[in-house]
Amino acid sequence: MFSAMIGRPRKRPKPEIANQEDTVKQIFRRGGTVLVAGMALALVGCEAKSPEEKVASLRARYKAQMNGFVVQEEPVVVEVTEVAAGAPGAEAEEAATAPSAPVMRQKILLDILVHHDSNERLPGVTLDISMVDAAKNEKGHWLLWVDTSKLQKATKTQLSHVLEDVDYVEGDGFSVEVRHPVPAAERGEYKEFAPAG
Repeated sequence: MFSAMIGRPRKRPKPEIANQEDTVKQIFRRGGTVLVAGMALALVGCEAKSPEEKVASLRARYKAQMNGFVVQEEPVVVEVTEVAAGAPGAEAEEAATAPSAPVMRQKILLDILVHHDSNERLPGVTLDISMVDAAKNEKGHWLLWVDTSKLQKATKTQLSHVLEDVDYVEGDGFSVEVRHPVPAAERGEYKEFAPAG
């Protein structure tokens, strides 16, 4: 009896073809819905940006770093007639002949590296340069617009800039950055935000 049961094939239920076809149609319908929803989200994400938003977005792809600096001092020539002109009588003669300590003017030669990682370039970017004392308190701040129209993607480009009449003392330092974000109220100070005209 046991052997007779082994020899008989078992009956398996046949899958219903109509149900499978319906399932395939449902998958395609759902897939189409997902595709349409994905395209709609992509279009919302690609909404047109204002010119300022586009500049801000591109500026975020630029970086700048200080590569070093050199302090240069040169004497300022003071004409004796200017000193003597304000002094009365004998004091004027004394002032004209008395040797005085030379007045020195300082210039700082900055060595800066700039690069970006965007396929689209800005014609130029404004760099924020800061001077700090040994305790990291800011002593000076400058904005420097640099031409980046020929700057290649992912290539660090070296540039130099001279700061005139700087009150440098030993221990002072300099830093540079492409500030991001720039508050809307301050964008007028940054040349790249100026409307093209």
